[in-house]
Amino acid sequence: KDGNTSRGPRQQVGDVEAGSERDVMNKYGSMYDAGINPFAEFSRKEKDRGVKELRVHDRITLSSGRFLLGNKYTRTFIFFYSITLHLLVFTVLWRMSLHSMHTNHGISTEELCTRHRLMQNMQTIFAHADHDHNGVLDATEFEAAIEEETEGMHAH
Repeated sequence: KDGNTSRGPRQQVGDVEAGSERDVMNKYGSMYDAGINPFAEFSRKEKDRGVKELRVHDRITLSSGRFLLGNKYTRTFIFFYSITLHLLVFTVLWRMSLHSMHTNHGISTEELCTRHRLMQNMQTIFAHADHDHNGVLDATEFEAAIEEETEGMHAH
């Protein structure tokens, strides 16, 4: 033999990872093209320039937002955390409103009854003084109501 060994007909051996040679060229060719794409590079540089021009607190906010919203688990945590905080605030406000309704802002029951009676008396006086029944006391009706009640107070 002349030193050349024949191994049989040559078979095209494909890439184990990506398939055929054409698939490999397409895959890595598109990655290469994306790496030298002037629009993508320009966009990245503009983004970097824009971030560098931000003030410190804006950069901190941007990086915090990217960190917190960039992960599925942190987004889920923030969602449930905000729901919990809202429920807590609503519950506290609801309980405080119930408490204030029952304590009447420090007004005694006797004073509340006095206020209620005063309101009823004023409504009675108003209804009696509204001669034209239009729901509004004009100046003459108001003066007459005041005089009538003043006379009634002096008579007692």
